[in-house]
Amino acid sequence: MRRTFILSSLAITAAIVLVFASVTFVLFNIDAVVKETIESDGSSAYKVPVTIADAKVSLKTGGGQITGLRIANPPGFGAPSAIHIPFVVLEVDTERVATKAIGVRRVVLEQPKIVLEIREGMVNLVRLRESVRAWVNQSKISGEDASSGQMFIIDQILLQNGTMEFRADFLDGLETEVSLPDTRITDIGAETDGALPAVIIEAITDLIITAVERASRRIDLKALAEKNEIPMPNVNIGALLKK
Repeated sequence: MRRTFILSSLAITAAIVLVFASVTFVLFNIDAVVKETIESDGSSAYKVPVTIADAKVSLKTGGGQITGLRIANPPGFGAPSAIHIPFVVLEVDTERVATKAIGVRRVVLEQPKIVLEIREGMVNLVRLRESVRAWVNQSKISGEDASSGQMFIIDQILLQNGTMEFRADFLDGLETEVSLPDTRITDIGAETDGALPAVIIEAITDLIITAVERASRRIDLKALAEKNEIPMPNVNIGALLKK
């Protein structure tokens, strides 16, 4: 009986030590955990490599910054990256951290550079969005990787001070760059008491494509065709982005 009691006590003690060690590891390696999570979830959602240079998060203030976020172009497109966001600023609401969902006041996508590329009638950003939507559908199935993860309620996601580079196979290598209009979305996950990472990634992707569609209206295809001495292309960029 005493032997059983001792073994049980040792097992409980070992379990407590393991839990404490796990919590301590996360607390002291939060930056690495954030970096790994973003790269893993992003790559799974977009079906292309997603990398960040660095992540810094303060558990005390709730402030954080992610630098060097890059989302690769889908296969078949020329530019190495479709999306490059040098700075992502986070403001976590430290007074609104619940067991089910973590509250985030703001996510600011600062100085994003988006490449809008059309090749053989396909649009790179639309391909990325299709992959994300498939990932979101998987999140609705219990047991799938996309159905798990920390849930968040985000008050606001803001894209600002960005530029868009436009390139297309029918322009024979000619490229043009226009500014992206500042764009925002609000209350992500508010109605459902929290949103999974898959849903947040979809919201950010839709935000980016909305800004790109608005920026694409400033592109003068006729002027570009005349400059490159090629026939005027019969292309509706906005319609392609809405597919």
